[in-house]
Amino acid sequence: MADRDLDPYGNFIFALEIDNHEVAHFRQCSGLKTAAEVFEIEEGGLNGRSHKRTGQSKWENIVLRYGTSENTYLLKWRDKYLQDKFNKRTETSGSIRVMNNKMEVVRRYSFTKAWPVSWEGPKFASSSSEVAVETLEIAHGGLTISND
Repeated sequence: MADRDLDPYGNFIFALEIDNHEVAHFRQCSGLKTAAEVFEIEEGGLNGRSHKRTGQSKWENIVLRYGTSENTYLLKWRDKYLQDKFNKRTETSGSIRVMNNKMEVVRRYSFTKAWPVSWEGPKFASSSSEVAVETLEIAHGGLTISND
């Protein structure tokens, strides 16, 4: 194994893929997290400790922040859910692809049963020179992680 194989990946080149189509590159991605509930059981007469038991596990929603552009794919995807056309909703799959400096995919966080929970438009300020940023939150049925 070469020393380069042990180098950590950068966190600055990543893209969203929906149904095998690259949708956009993003400024920020968060929510790649799973956690389980922990139940503590106190045993009568045993005051030195409690017993911990596992509860339900759940996945956090993925939150993406991206620069406003002419591309309206994500807005149209969200609009399908705002229309309340339950019989026309399809289960969407996708992934967050992490790339190296050569634009090769080095890690893939794939998700299933995804739908856009919320969208937030940019905050404007005439005194700012920052890029206008939109936010999209995606609920999903779980992640699988692979190296591509």
